[in-house]
Amino acid sequence: MKLLINPGGGMSGDMFSAALIASGARSDIMKESMCAAGELLGSVNIEAQSIDQGVMRLLIHLESKRKHLASDEGRTILTHLFDRFGIKEEFRNFGMNVFDILVKAEKRAHKEFNIHIEGDHIDKKDHHHEHHIADHKHDHKHDHDHRHDHHHEHHHNHHHNHDDHHHTHNNHHNHDLEESFLHEAQDIVIDIMGAVTGLQELGVQPRAFLTCPVSVGGGHVHCSHGMLSIPAPATTVIIEEYNIPWKKGPIEKELFTPTGAAILAALDSHLIAPGEFDKLNVRASGKSRGTKTLDIPPLELVIYS
Repeated sequence: MKLLINPGGGMSGDMFSAALIASGARSDIMKESMCAAGELLGSVNIEAQSIDQGVMRLLIHLESKRKHLASDEGRTILTHLFDRFGIKEEFRNFGMNVFDILVKAEKRAHKEFNIHIEGDHIDKKDHHHEHHIADHKHDHKHDHDHRHDHHHEHHHNHHHNHDDHHHTHNNHHNHDLEESFLHEAQDIVIDIMGAVTGLQELGVQPRAFLTCPVSVGGGHVHCSHGMLSIPAPATTVIIEEYNIPWKKGPIEKELFTPTGAAILAALDSHLIAPGEFDKLNVRASGKSRGTKTLDIPPLELVIYS
């Protein structure tokens, strides 16, 4: 099975997991693996809501007990969880890739954007994941306003066959990553477990085509680093390094988060060739929204063979 993503309304980690549930992945298994990840960080509660026909939402409330998550510890946590939940090698590699991509991006963003960390408490209500969504304490809120004053749409010639073009960015022992720490993004282990468990449940290869450039939103977001323009620094780093096609708008909210960007990068996501969608043998589909219902399209996944 293969994956097609319509990110016209943006994308975040929890939205991707919710869309996998809407596409047919078992919510009990996904929630169990995601809660197991959250419990290694602190206390967590995850609720799956069906908000419309075929549209899901995940409400993730994390109270973290730590100021940050060291990259080495994050990999150890993921390895333990992959073993515990029987995650197969293909999906383990994908999940670790997502983690390493975000760690590298956060480290580079902190250096290049001169971001300083202050405070001990991680509160997703205030921080970087507002998945154009609502209230989570690590409430996966994506209302970020990462503004890029240089509007790349990155329409690359991405008509490769993913079966022939599968890169695995396995930099797990990279020295730069060994010394890195995740602060607000430490809950990525929750999103990764949702993604790998859902993809494995559905038997979907961890690669994807996009139907359109990702909508990133616009404006600014307030987080523990202060006011940041949208796309957020780490999102910007990933967009540029992995040539993710994107566009501003359609509203002044954060629609594309660093975790969402890391997932698309690890999926080796490229635009599908015009007219190819009509030829696909669609097996399932599902849609999701963040914590806020805004006047934009939901994230949509299409599973095909």
